[in-house]
Amino acid sequence: MTLAARLSEDPDIKVAVIEAGIDYAAGPLPVVNQELVNIPGADTVGCGGGDIDAAIQSAIDWGYRTVPQQGAANREVHYARGKTLGGTSTRNFMLNQFPTRGSLAKWVALTGDPSWSFEARQPDYKRVFDFTPPKHELRQEIPEAQYNPNDWGSDSPLIHASYANTPSNFSHFMQQSVNQKGIRTTRSFNGGSLLGVQYCPTTINPNGGIRSTSRDAYVVASKRPNLTIYTGALAKRIVLSNDTTPRARGVLFSSSAILADKLTLFGVHATREVIVSGGAFNSPQLLMVSGIGPRDQLTAQGIPVIVENKNVGQGMEDHVFVGPTFKVNPATNTLTDLAANPVYLAAQFANFSTNQLGLLTNPVADLLAWERIPPATAAAIGAGILNTYPSDWPHIEHFSGAGFVGNFQGLFQDNLARGADGSRFATILAAIVAPRSRGTVTLNSADTGDLPNIDPKWLVDPVDQAAAVYGFKRAREFFSAQAMQPVLADKNEYYPGAAVSTDAQILQHVKENLMTVWHASCTCKMATRDQGGVLDSKLQVYGTQGLRVIDASSFPMLPPGHPQSTCYMLAERGATLIKQARVGRSVADAIKGAAAAVLSKRKEEQRL
Repeated sequence: MTLAARLSEDPDIKVAVIEAGIDYAAGPLPVVNQELVNIPGADTVGCGGGDIDAAIQSAIDWGYRTVPQQGAANREVHYARGKTLGGTSTRNFMLNQFPTRGSLAKWVALTGDPSWSFEARQPDYKRVFDFTPPKHELRQEIPEAQYNPNDWGSDSPLIHASYANTPSNFSHFMQQSVNQKGIRTTRSFNGGSLLGVQYCPTTINPNGGIRSTSRDAYVVASKRPNLTIYTGALAKRIVLSNDTTPRARGVLFSSSAILADKLTLFGVHATREVIVSGGAFNSPQLLMVSGIGPRDQLTAQGIPVIVENKNVGQGMEDHVFVGPTFKVNPATNTLTDLAANPVYLAAQFANFSTNQLGLLTNPVADLLAWERIPPATAAAIGAGILNTYPSDWPHIEHFSGAGFVGNFQGLFQDNLARGADGSRFATILAAIVAPRSRGTVTLNSADTGDLPNIDPKWLVDPVDQAAAVYGFKRAREFFSAQAMQPVLADKNEYYPGAAVSTDAQILQHVKENLMTVWHASCTCKMATRDQGGVLDSKLQVYGTQGLRVIDASSFPMLPPGHPQSTCYMLAERGATLIKQARVGRSVADAIKGAAAAVLSKRKEEQRL
C-alpha cells in the first residue's frame, strides 16, 4: 500500500494492486474482527501458534503452519500473516524501531551498493512516518519515555508513529530491574543504535488511539483515478515473455470478488513493471510457480524453468522468543485481567473507546531492552561467532510481557484459565536477534492456492541454542533484581519453575515453548549473485526485466529488532528506484528517438 501510494503520486502512470484478502476496514468482516485489528491491546489475540489462534482471525489471516520443527520439540506452529489490505501490519505488535548502522553496513557488503547504508536510507525511514511524541501528561510514567526529535521529520508522511497513552505499569519495574542488572537507559531506538532500554514508538494513530496500518497509505491515495485495487484476488502467475531475458508482462489472478469460480483467471497487463510484495512466504512461491527458482523445485511440480535460481525460497531468517513467568501483584494490570475478568475487560474497552486511555491502548510489549552477550561469555558458551557481528548489533532483545505467555499456543485461553483464581502474571521474553539458523520456503504444488511448505528451522544452529539459553537466564536475573521485588506476589518463579535449572533443562524448555517473533525474511534476498542473491541492489529479479520484489523477503540479512520500519523504508526506496528507472527509460527513448530522426534526415538528404 505504501509503495502503491508513492508510485501513484505521478498522475502519468497507472498503478494496480492485486490483493488476495479483503479490505478489513470495509468488510465483509464482523465488527469484532475489525476491533481486534484496531485496538492495540488486542494485538495478542489470534496470532498465537495454536489452532484456536489460527481460527480467530481466519478472515484476514493466511493460515500458515510450519512443518514440524526439530528445534521446537517437533511442533507445528501457526504463523500469523495478514491477508488483507494492510497485510501483516494488521497483525503485528506495532513496534517501530529502526535497525543499527552496523546491520545495514552488512546490507552494503552483501549488495555491493553503498546506497543501502543507514545514513543513506535514514531519510526514507523518516519520510514514511508522522511522529507524535509521548503524551506524558496522560502516561504519567516514571521515568518518562525518551526520544530524539532529530530521528523523525517528514513533509509527506503516510503512517502514524506514537506512544500508547497508558504505559504498562509492569514496564516501570522491568526498566529499573534491567538497569540494576547492567543495561543502561538509552534515549532513542530510532537513530541507528539499539543497545539499552527504553519505551519503543509504535504504529498507533494518536487521533483515536487505534492501530496505524499501511492501509493508511491507501486512504491517502484512494481518490486518485490512476490507482486501482483488486481485493479477493489471488495472484496465480507472473506472465513472462519468451525473450532471451524474459520481461514481466503482467499477472494472472483468480478472483472471489469478481467470480466465485476460482478456476477462472483474470489478467492485468503491466506496461512498465510487475512488483511482487507478498512477503517472505508468498513472494518466493509466486516466483517459483512462474518459473523462477531452483530447478529441482520447479521440475518436481511440472513447472517449466524460465530462470533458474537456486536461492529462491532459501536462507529464511527469523527471530524467536521465550521467557520465564512470575506471579505479580493484582494491581499490576495485565493481560490476565483482560482475559479472566469480563467486567474489567468491559471497563477497559469503554475507557479506550471514550477516553483513549487504559490497558487496551497499549500493545503489551511497550518496553524493550537490548544487549550483547559479553565476549568472554559468548566464547565460553559456544557462541563466539557472535563477537564478529558489528559492535552495535545486539544479540538478545528483552520484551516486557504483562501476562502469562508460556508457549504462546493460546495466550488468551491460558490467561483465562490461570487467572481464574485471581492470580496475575508477568513475563520477560528474551529473543535471539543474531540468528544463525536458516530456513526454507518450498512448493507444495504448482498452484498458489496451496500454501507453501514453511520450514524456519528455528534453533537448529548450536549458536542459537546457546544464545537462547543465555537470554532465558538473563530474564531470570531481571526478576531477581531488587527493583523487581515490590511487584512480585511470589518470589518463586511460576513457570517453568525451579525444577528447570540446568542448561540442558532450560534448552528443552526453550524448545517446547519458543515462539516466532513473526520476522520471516530473506527468502528472495537482495545480494550479489555469488552471495546467494535473488535480486540485484535495485530490487530487480536476476535474469529478468521489469520484475522486482519489494518486501521483507528482499532483505539481504535480517537486522536486529522489528522489521516493520524497514519494510516501509523498502517501499520508499523502491518507489524512488522505479521512478528513476522510468526517467532513465524516458531519457533513453528520447535519445533513441532523436538519433533515429537524425538518421532519417540524413537518409532523406542522401536520397535527394
